[in-house]
Amino acid sequence: MRIFIIPFLIIVSLFGTQIEKRISASKTKLIQTSKKISGVNTTLAKLARSIRKLRTDLDSIDTRLSALSKKYENLSKQYKEKRKTAHDLNQSIHILCEKETLLRQNLVLLISQNFSKSLLLSSLHQPTQEAILDEETLKAIEKIEKSRIKQMGSEYEKTKQKLQKQQEKLTRLQKEIQQIISLQKDLKKLKKQKQEKIKVLSKKKRRYDEELQALMEQKRSLAKTLSRLQILQRRRGSKAKNVSVKKYGSKSYKKIKTVRYRGPKTIPPLKHFVIVKKFGVYKDPIYNIEIPNENIELKPLKPNAKVRNVLSGKIVLAKWTPHLKNVVIVQNRNSIYTIYAYLDKLAPYIKKGRRIKKGYILGRVNTKLIFEVTKNDAHINPLQLIKIR
Repeated sequence: MRIFIIPFLIIVSLFGTQIEKRISASKTKLIQTSKKISGVNTTLAKLARSIRKLRTDLDSIDTRLSALSKKYENLSKQYKEKRKTAHDLNQSIHILCEKETLLRQNLVLLISQNFSKSLLLSSLHQPTQEAILDEETLKAIEKIEKSRIKQMGSEYEKTKQKLQKQQEKLTRLQKEIQQIISLQKDLKKLKKQKQEKIKVLSKKKRRYDEELQALMEQKRSLAKTLSRLQILQRRRGSKAKNVSVKKYGSKSYKKIKTVRYRGPKTIPPLKHFVIVKKFGVYKDPIYNIEIPNENIELKPLKPNAKVRNVLSGKIVLAKWTPHLKNVVIVQNRNSIYTIYAYLDKLAPYIKKGRRIKKGYILGRVNTKLIFEVTKNDAHINPLQLIKIR
């Protein structure tokens, strides 16, 4: 997006008969600049809203992450406690198993002893009282041991059930913890994406802020130029033309007054270049409005490229301007003027009033050159004047 201020507005005194036409052109450019300012303001408002929404989303994500972090800590604590309980239950089961094994071994020993004595007693026709007492004692001990084994088996089953429940709880807790970890990962990824988007939008907003400042400065410059032209017009006693200013939002502008060049073609101002913007009406890609372009924009294929004078003539302007960098205007034959803008450097011998031939080096450019051609009060498509390979 660029606004091209016709450089020769600075030297109105050289074109006294064209003041009225230039006033109209300045007003048109002023409307275009105001329209672009309005468009930039709209874009800035949208960007600001997007950034605010993203920051609100980030606050929400931070809140959710904080809640998840607390839940994770709580579940981790529970998991640790349940794991300890499960470990203790495993130990209890191990001890119970050892006790049961020992009791069974003792019981087997007692039964075997009792069986041996029973065989001995059965061989005697009249067992002694002591033998009978020993047998009864062994039977009582056997009964007690069996009861203890049964009780221990019951305790073992209960402990085993408790362990199973603890294992189930551990599995559920582990699943919840994994879900939290997964959700935390997703939220952190989303947070990073939104932070990156904020960076991009903030950078874009800064660029539009700078563009807005440049447009405001151009608008002030145009208004100042228009004021000077109107003063000159009054001084010359010219009758001011009543220019109808279109309402904001209109997408059509006054057409460029053009005349066709029918003479021989000449050299282009740059040797190696690409055409970035052509002559005529073009649609601004950002603001979707039609804007008349009175010149062409050339991009040199290499930086510090030489800018050549395309027609022999007299330099009527060679100076630095705030918005167009170095500007050179050459008055040629048949009321043709060739205008070169955005030069980064001027050649030392390029001075106002000097006569130069075709091919003379005017200066150098790094990124772009604006080239314009006029005849009387009309514009010529520069591509009709120069040779293109």
